[in-house]
Amino acid sequence: MLRAVLRTVSAVVLCCVLIPGCTRPPAAPRSDVFFPDAPATPRVQFLTSYSSSADVVPERGGLSRLVLGSDDGAEAVVKPYGVAMRGDRLYVCDTERNVVEILDLGGHRFGYMGATGPDRLRKPINVCVADSTTYVADALRGEVVVFDAADAWAGVFGGDVLERPVDVAVHGDRIYVCDAGACAVLVFDRTDYSHLATLGGKGDGEGRFAMPTNIAVDPDGNLVVSDTLNGRLQVLAPDGAFVRAVGGLGDTPGSFARPKGVAVDREGRLFVVDAAFENVQILAPDGRPLMHFGGAGEQPGQFTLPAQVVVIDGVPAMFADLVSPDFRADALILVTSQYGPRKVNVFAFGETRP
Repeated sequence: MLRAVLRTVSAVVLCCVLIPGCTRPPAAPRSDVFFPDAPATPRVQFLTSYSSSADVVPERGGLSRLVLGSDDGAEAVVKPYGVAMRGDRLYVCDTERNVVEILDLGGHRFGYMGATGPDRLRKPINVCVADSTTYVADALRGEVVVFDAADAWAGVFGGDVLERPVDVAVHGDRIYVCDAGACAVLVFDRTDYSHLATLGGKGDGEGRFAMPTNIAVDPDGNLVVSDTLNGRLQVLAPDGAFVRAVGGLGDTPGSFARPKGVAVDREGRLFVVDAAFENVQILAPDGRPLMHFGGAGEQPGQFTLPAQVVVIDGVPAMFADLVSPDFRADALILVTSQYGPRKVNVFAFGETRP
């Protein structure tokens, strides 16, 4: 049997030497995708996307598949919503498989959190990582599930007061949980998970919500909440006092149809997913529209029902080679798309080099 395998391998190697075209083709020229469109100055570059384990785990070469067997059966990211990054790992809430998928980009591994046992997730919507602790908002459990630095189950909290938790943000010694069922933001102590306060409530006035879906914290510690059915963002002080509203229902820049994911960068700029327009708007800290990127479609940089956006200061080394030499990237942007061929999309935010 071994001799037969070796003869087959030798024949394949010989064919690769003798048959024209079997050698590796030259690298294709770069075809970078930027936003906004020319002649405007580029500020966002699409880098890559992840949709299955095949995008993370290296494919075996042809000879290895011949000797060791096929490596078919890639595991798909089916319907992602929340995403977070810690080190080289992406944590993706898959609302169809009801797990958090771990895309270990540095270790080239694909795994799960919350698939079995007491930590089993029922409807993970969003995920937040703070100081190596991972918090998952599970809407069906009605709890926030906690995982430790080793991605092992570390407990739950909020089950006695939460109705339908859909997002989590951590700032200082506080954990803020966006509760779509209660139309409120609940505040918990980061040390013992005790419930400290409930902010907001149902309504359309200042500081009131109609199905809040996502939450972020700005550089001043203020809470930025996607007030989805009211078509706006609301900014609250840490104690819940109303600061300002951003946007409103509409189809012009700076307004929204269905705002969902929200993120804030170190300069206070707001990044807002609109699931209806299928794009991400970037707003100045005061709410002035700056630009948008994405749009409906299946081409690189486009979305099909986008859900969440995350902004990471700086660009990790693993993505550096994907950035155009003519572009200076200051931050990384992650955007999930619930449908279409590209599920977790990676962009660079910056500007062209002088």
